[in-house]
Amino acid sequence: MMPPEVKAISIFITIFLVLWTGAALFAAIKPRTFWSITQGWKATREPSPAYFLFSRIGSGIFAAIGLVILISPYIH
Repeated sequence: MMPPEVKAISIFITIFLVLWTGAALFAAIKPRTFWSITQGWKATREPSPAYFLFSRIGSGIFAAIGLVILISPYIH
């Protein structure tokens, strides 16, 4: 049986990874909406389409990393 401290840390890490992966998936699927929520309030104009393309690629990489870390304990 795990000590309660280890279990609490494990739950915290799992919650963090779920939030991380969810945010990254949202940013990969809807980069313009993600930009308007996080950066749009301080911008005077919208960035170029290349910005959104690279944002989508980077967010996809971070989502994949989050998914791999989340499912790695279940892969034997």
